Amino acid sequence: MNGQTDSIRYLGKRLSMSRYRHISRGFTLVELMVAVTIIGLLLSIVLPNYMESVRRGHRSDGMDALTAAAQKMEVAKARTGAYPATLAEANISATSADEFYGNLTIAAPTAACPLASCYTLQIDGQNGQENSNVTAYRLHSTGRKEQLRGTDWEDGWK
Repeated sequence: MNGQTDSIRYLGKRLSMSRYRHISRGFTLVELMVAVTIIGLLLSIVLPNYMESVRRGHRSDGMDALTAAAQKMEVAKARTGAYPATLAEANISATSADEFYGNLTIAAPTAACPLASCYTLQIDGQNGQENSNVTAYRLHSTGRKEQLRGTDWEDGWK
């Protein structure tokens, strides 16, 4: 630079710094709009997948609550010889650990399934989970599993 602070040499030519001081140091509106559009597109793809993943996690917690309740029912039967008539008798909580599933109930005994020899547990979605495509789960003492999709009970937990 040869002692001069207001000029530089570029490819053998002397360039004055004063010519380049008007260059702004920000984004243009077009660049900003492109960035916002890209972020919007990415969110429209990623967010639904993320939300479904969260719902699946909550459904898993509901299934875990039913499985834990079934284990406690079996322990109670081993102690007393019959399945308990209430959740309290088996020391079972009516909600899942994360409280996205609740209203855990023991179905009323029927002639085909008297409480002494079998049971059906059901847990329903709550706290937003009732808006999911699976809104409730059932677990029978025989091991049969069902899920409520819309208004129809389907076999299995998916």
